[in-house]
Amino acid sequence: MTANNPAQPTIETLFLQHAAAVRGFVRGLVPNRAAADDVLQEVFLTVTRRGADFRGEGNFLAWVRGIARNKVLEHYRRQRKVPLPFDEELLNLLADSAEDSDQILEQRREALTKCLERLAPRAREIVDLRYGDHALTPPKIAEQLAWTTNAVHVALSRARAFLRECTQQVLASGEAL
Repeated sequence: MTANNPAQPTIETLFLQHAAAVRGFVRGLVPNRAAADDVLQEVFLTVTRRGADFRGEGNFLAWVRGIARNKVLEHYRRQRKVPLPFDEELLNLLADSAEDSDQILEQRREALTKCLERLAPRAREIVDLRYGDHALTPPKIAEQLAWTTNAVHVALSRARAFLRECTQQVLASGEAL
């Protein structure tokens, strides 16, 4: 995958980026934590072995969830003494539901990005200071801007309210789609 385009992330990097979602999916289906971790490890090994099968333009998380679904089924088949707590149809419904949730989250992310661009410059600066790569606490932001901590809390509250309303409007209008 990376041999053709060095700008594309490796399969391992993509997996690590989505590991929390895959882990949550597996742990939701395999309640025993140690067994779920074993299944997750099998998923990772399969993903790395079959990395060439993934088309770079495809939905990586959906592809990995398909592998995870199969590994969960294999796990329960190997554990003959442990009955499958659901049928395969339910497992497929859960996987589809997870994919729908991903699409909803992506739409919300796009809407939030648009709304962040609409924030007033000072409000954007405060939001970036609070939630950016080097997130600061409100007292540290106040110190940096020579404001009171209360003023920072008020500005953040107003910015969050604006972002919440704007995001709802963008989603309702279909602008983020």
